[in-house]
Amino acid sequence: MLDVEVLYLKRNGNSTNIVKVQKELIVNDSIYNVINIECLKLLTTLDGRVEAIKQVYKIFKFVPIYINEGLILQPIYHSKAWDQIYINICNIKKVNKVNDRLVITFINEKTIYLDISLDRMKRYLKKCLKIKENQIKLMKEEKYYG
Repeated sequence: MLDVEVLYLKRNGNSTNIVKVQKELIVNDSIYNVINIECLKLLTTLDGRVEAIKQVYKIFKFVPIYINEGLILQPIYHSKAWDQIYINICNIKKVNKVNDRLVITFINEKTIYLDISLDRMKRYLKKCLKIKENQIKLMKEEKYYG
């Protein structure tokens, strides 16, 4: 269900919209459960991944969820927000500001408008890219030594 094609996840009442490069799915479950199911496939949990990122990277608010090098989900709003969105930072092509709103353009030219500052989004991207680079480095070291 969640793969490198994911652009973003959006809360839709009690269900979740999964917007991908080629299609959009509606899943009758919460964002938390959708992400947790994906983590369980990798023998981890969402809570475990969040706690690991907190401990290793000292990120305590809006903690990104690293699934793999092509799927890093950054929460945009508070986890309880009615309009919660998780953006897959790996599929962002461009980020800019238009009329006091942030516009994210994805690799397939789809766009989403968000009510956060450009500086805040840049901080999110910086955190996620640091995690991605470190995880890739660790994987390469494991292959070399393993």
